[in-house]
This record gives sequence, structure tokens and C-alpha cells, in this order.
Amino acid sequence: MRGYLTGSAIDLAVFRITVFSVVLLSRDVYEAPVWAATSSAMRAAPGGLAWLAPHLPMSPAWAWAALGILVPSALLSVLGLFTRVATVLAASSLAYVLAVPQFSGTVIHTHHLLWFALLLAASPCGDALSVDAWLRARKHSPQGAPDEAVAYGLPIRAAWVLVGLIFLFPGLWKWSAGLDWALSGTLRGQLYWKWAEHGGWRPWLRIDEWPGVLEAGGVAVMVFEPLVLAGVLVPRLRPWTVGAALLFHAATALVFRIDFSSLWACYTVFAPWSRVFARHGPGVASTGTGRARDERGWIPAAVASGVLVLGATVSGAMGLRYGFPFACYPTFHTKAPAEIPALELETEVGGHLVRWDLAEGASQREWGTLWHLALRPEPSRIARWTEVLRARHPRLATAGRIRVFRTWRAADPHASASVLRRELIWE
Repeated sequence: MRGYLTGSAIDLAVFRITVFSVVLLSRDVYEAPVWAATSSAMRAAPGGLAWLAPHLPMSPAWAWAALGILVPSALLSVLGLFTRVATVLAASSLAYVLAVPQFSGTVIHTHHLLWFALLLAASPCGDALSVDAWLRARKHSPQGAPDEAVAYGLPIRAAWVLVGLIFLFPGLWKWSAGLDWALSGTLRGQLYWKWAEHGGWRPWLRIDEWPGVLEAGGVAVMVFEPLVLAGVLVPRLRPWTVGAALLFHAATALVFRIDFSSLWACYTVFAPWSRVFARHGPGVASTGTGRARDERGWIPAAVASGVLVLGATVSGAMGLRYGFPFACYPTFHTKAPAEIPALELETEVGGHLVRWDLAEGASQREWGTLWHLALRPEPSRIARWTEVLRARHPRLATAGRIRVFRTWRAADPHASASVLRRELIWE
């Protein structure tokens, strides 16, 4: 077991560079200040954070302050300068930046970025391919990268397990209905909901019009997802499993418009970079400390790995899709309703009655907020939310009294796009 957990400082360093680069490029990170006001008004705590909701400060100012820590510390983490402090600051501020928007009524599954950042913060990920390592090498005679150690391999293996768990539980939940998930129209209904969420978007490949292909694809997903965990842990199967996972992401982007780029970009963790760099000569691999890692250096990574794997396992087994910092990733295992709820505002502007369909052009997170309010119309929460809308949208700033309606449309793209029902829920 110890031999299996041993890994290279170079492999861990590439993972560090990848994860914090993805964080710096993630749109979800920079949207935190925009969503802070909505989250403050909604206070719709995801599972696991209900106790924190009354106490967590949420405002654009706090979100900008967190970004002010996250961006430079993530950049330092990529460069490997003051790596240990930088990764801890980056992971801590990332936890806040990703958590605050989750109080808006829905959960966006970017949890893996936080998990990976925490693994790196608990590991000696700056011992190679870093400015820190280069500076140390200047003080001492360069001896190449450090010896392989559990401290380097353990966080990488934990990341493999976490990726496997991301696939495992959605796959197992699909099997709760047997093959009916693929063969009874459940998958088609989920497709239609996702297309409606994207404003009536349609893929160029209308797989819903090819029942046999859709059902075969559904069965393939049901077989593939539960096998990813075992596949990434077995060396001979790992390249094939990762390749299949990339094809899976390409297919979901094609038919669901879900790319999960922040996840598959981190699949660099599966590549043996130390072997690749070794082929290019010692000059490439010598950007390390040349020292053996202290035998006890693996303990922080072991603690972080254990907590993260346990949290991901429990939330996945429970099917906790709306939780943070742990959640089961989207399962799509339930039968989607035939009608989709949304919200519509009605008010007077300049003496004219104006109606605003909030579903039009809504983002995935905005859809989540609309569904939360439509299906759980708490008057006080809706009142706070409308005040946020007034502050955010100039056309509402001078509007009169706002009335909020719940609307229902058919999910089937072949049906009429007009509103089927309209119900007043707040004024």
C-alpha cells in the first residue's frame, strides 16, 4: 500500500499549477460579488451550512475582499512562491467565494475546486516546479527533484478517488430505477428541462429524435459512471478511463450544454508528468529541492484526504445534491415534470403596465433562484429579493409596486412556448 501511495513532487506540482490556474480562470469565482447581494436576501442555506447562514457576512464588499485575497494568493500558488502560505490563503478565500453564491437558492457544483485546493494546501506541493524550489536550489547545489514520497503521492491518489466519487454516486442513483432511467423517457425529459434552462437552446444533434441512440447512450452512461472510480485506481485502466471520461464530458456538452470544464481541466492529475519530464533530460526535472521529504510530511495530506473523501462519500450516498462544501453531483435520475415553473414581474413604469419574464436569458444560477422562489414562495424572502432586483436593474429603480407571478410552460420543445398558467404569489 505504501508503494502505491508514493508519488512524485513533479506530478503534485503540475496538479498545483493546474488547479489554481483553473481557479483564476473560473467565471464562478468572479461572479461572487454579483451574487452576494442575492444570497444575503435569500439566505437559502445549502445542506451543511444552515447553521452558518445567520452569521456569515454576505455583501459585495465582503466578496470583493475575499477576491482580493484569492486572486494574488492563487497566482502565487501557480508560480510556487511562498507556496505553503499562498495555498492556504487561496483555499481559505476560495471556500468563502464559492460558498456565498450557494445561498442564492441553488447549488452550482464547483465543489471539486475547493476539494483540490484543500488537498494542495495540506501538501508540500511547492517542492518542485516552483519559484520556492528554484530559490532553494540556488542556495544549495541543485540535485534534481526530491525523492518520491507518500507526501506527494497521497494527495494525488485522494484527488483520483474524489473524481471517481463524482461519477460513482450519480451513476448509482440512476440505477435506483433500473434500466427505466435510460429506456422509459426519463433521460429525454431531463434533456428538455436543460434545453429550456438554456433559453430554448437546441443541440445540432437532436438525439431526442433518435430513440434507439438516446436509449443506448443512456445505458452506456449507467454502465460507465459507476466504473470510473475503479478505472482510475487501476494503472492499466487509468488512461482508458480518463479518455472515456473526456468523451463523456464532450457528449454532455453536445447534448446537455454542460461542459464541466473546471473539472476535466484538472484531469492533468492522472498523467505521469515526472516520467514525461524525465525524457527531456535532467534540466527539466531539476527544478526541485533535491531533498527527501520528511517522513511525517504526509500527515496533513492524510487528514485532509480522509475528511474530503468521507464527506464526498456520505453526501453522495445520501443523494445530497444541494449541499456545500460536500454534495452529490447532479444525478438526473428523477423523472422531470412536464411543466417548468418560472417567475414573472408586473409593475408600472411611466404609467405603463410592464411585464418582465425573468426566465428569458436567465443563467443556470438565476434559474435556480427562480425555481426556489416559485416552489417555496416565502413572502419575506420574495420582498428582499425584489429589492435586490430594484438595485440591480435600472428599469425597476423607478417602477411602482411590483407584483410577482409564478408561470408554467411546457418542457417539451415541440409544444407551445407560451405560458400555460399564471398565478399571483406576491405583491
